Amino acid sequence: MREYKFKRGFKPTNERLEELIKKHFGEYEIEEGFYVVRFGAIEELKLKIENKVLLAESKTNPKVDNETAAKTLKVYNKFLEELTGYTAKERQKMLKKSIER
Repeated sequence: MREYKFKRGFKPTNERLEELIKKHFGEYEIEEGFYVVRFGAIEELKLKIENKVLLAESKTNPKVDNETAAKTLKVYNKFLEELTGYTAKERQKMLKKSIER
């Protein structure tokens, strides 16, 4: 499960999470306290905000065409940036730092 921190000024609330899921992915379900999304190459994306951190776990379909995979990645990155305030590049830097520790 990946953890994403929120930039100052970006509120970690379920209301914002629901709003942005609808905006970027459309439909969602709630299963065992997680928001579950299915979109493009994402077979299942589980999302939950806990202790001011976004928890995300995804299963992707490796058999989709390149266009679908690229579109899915673009939408997912845009969703995370709008929710957390961090760009894909910034999230990658933070991940590298956490691994080095």
